[in-house]
Amino acid sequence: MKYKINGFLYYDAIDGTLKLDEQATSDTQLSITANALLYFLIQHPGVLTRDEVMKKVWDDNGLVSSNSNLNQYLSLLRKSFRSYGIDNVIVTIPRGRLEINSELAIEVIDGNPLHPLFQQASDKDVLPSEPPVVTDTKVQELPPQTEQQERRWMIASATVFIAALALLWTAIVTERSLHIVILTEVESGLCELFSPELMINNAMGEKYKTNFKAVRDKLGLSCAKDERFIFYYGDKLQSNGLGRTYIARCAENENNPYAYCDNYFYYSWK
Repeated sequence: MKYKINGFLYYDAIDGTLKLDEQATSDTQLSITANALLYFLIQHPGVLTRDEVMKKVWDDNGLVSSNSNLNQYLSLLRKSFRSYGIDNVIVTIPRGRLEINSELAIEVIDGNPLHPLFQQASDKDVLPSEPPVVTDTKVQELPPQTEQQERRWMIASATVFIAALALLWTAIVTERSLHIVILTEVESGLCELFSPELMINNAMGEKYKTNFKAVRDKLGLSCAKDERFIFYYGDKLQSNGLGRTYIARCAENENNPYAYCDNYFYYSWK
């Protein structure tokens, strides 16, 4: 579609050009997005919201819309028209709305109804016509299978069956290789405390409880009803430091005694 603006500036919405003479070479070449924005505003005179503009120019054409993108192309269009002595080609209305300047004299000088960019979006909204009537209802019969085809089907079926057996065996072996951790309860007063160590003698137990209390105090964790703790550190109670330390505070649950755990880790903690 072609327009004459203010009686002297020719705008071709098909190729996005601005020129002073309809037959002359283009003076200004707009980008695809700037051209689509200008064409949409001309086609929709009056006040428009920014969301309406971004949806029709960006979103409906598979582009990413944003206020910064809109502001950038508004600035480009205003700068392009300003070079022809036309100020405020696009007017900003209070509350962020936009309008093509109503004082511009815009004349349509050809009869093409839509810009190609918006023609594609319009075509998507057209309801499909009724499907053609099929007059030939003859069903094509498939040729019978040959012995070679039957043999290939049998080989393929056997391959699938063997693969399924292999997956089943892998699952069984993996399940058997799981290591179940057994926890040992440690008497620690108010706290219900467990250790992954299988054997803890009296001396180890006292050291274990002392270090557990030190870590718990450091973290600000208090003992409460229906809570239990799991405590572990890597030096196995043999050195002065606690090494790699792990503590979990878990809420008891009738289906899982260690559900809803808060976990804490220290490395080389002393």
